[in-house]
Amino acid sequence: MEVQELRTIYERFFKCETVQVCIDFLNIHLDYFVQVIGSEDSVNNQSLFDAKLVNQMIFTKIAYLKKSLEGINYSSEFGKLNTIIDPTIIASLIRNMYETIAMFSVVYIQPKTDDEKLILYNLWVHAGLSFRQRFETEATAQENKDKCKEELKIIRELKTEIEKTTLYKSLTEYNKQKIQRKLKEKDYKIRFDKNNNVVNLSWQEISDYFDPERKLLGNIYTYLSLCAHPSNVSVFQFADMFKETSRASEELTIFNLKTAFILLSIFIADYIQLFPKVLKTYETLPIEQQIVLNSWNKLARGDTKSINAAWENLE
Repeated sequence: MEVQELRTIYERFFKCETVQVCIDFLNIHLDYFVQVIGSEDSVNNQSLFDAKLVNQMIFTKIAYLKKSLEGINYSSEFGKLNTIIDPTIIASLIRNMYETIAMFSVVYIQPKTDDEKLILYNLWVHAGLSFRQRFETEATAQENKDKCKEELKIIRELKTEIEKTTLYKSLTEYNKQKIQRKLKEKDYKIRFDKNNNVVNLSWQEISDYFDPERKLLGNIYTYLSLCAHPSNVSVFQFADMFKETSRASEELTIFNLKTAFILLSIFIADYIQLFPKVLKTYETLPIEQQIVLNSWNKLARGDTKSINAAWENLE
């Protein structure tokens, strides 16, 4: 393919000036993910098995996001609604995608040592199972009661495994208490700095670590949350969204989708970092698809985090 043709394709998907172009770009993502899912090797480690399931979950989130771009309409004897796309619904789906990709970064990418990986993974599993214990009082079937007891045992084992690691034992009492607090709060969003201090993370702050160079995501989690929650901001934005003389709905939809493309590009790179063999599948894609799938990741994190050197074909 000629350089100019590659550049034209790259610019089309980088700018994403229409909803249809965004749909075409989502299709490229779906094709990539389904190829990866169909070609992956099995693993004998529960943590890595869960990571592969996260990859499959991202695939379904992309598919649902694409489906939502068909819009809705309504017609009855009482009135009619022409087909619309609600950007706040799109934002809610992308907020869920953000949290999934942020979790993946915290649990699988940021930890650098085996002990860090064990602690973060155990905290994540512990948080999920602990929240599910709330249903214990509502369980009526014996099978469900037994399940709760079994999971309570696992919760205790996860905590013990954390406390037995060399890293945990080496922490100051203050940092140990930070981890104990996370266990009590049913949370896992932490990282270890270079001095093994425990640093608490919010959902918004996590983007600083998987997008450290350009910080393209800015305060995007706050924005997505304002859309997802019934905030006054989301209500007054909705009032101006679908006026006949305005493209606000389409423009906001495209903006939200560009956020999704940044997140997905970063996730694809992170997933290949965790499973390097996936790079072989990635590099079977047409060169233009390799370039566009990597484009936002490369812009956000620089050449050192680029998935491969396919982008050099644009020069």
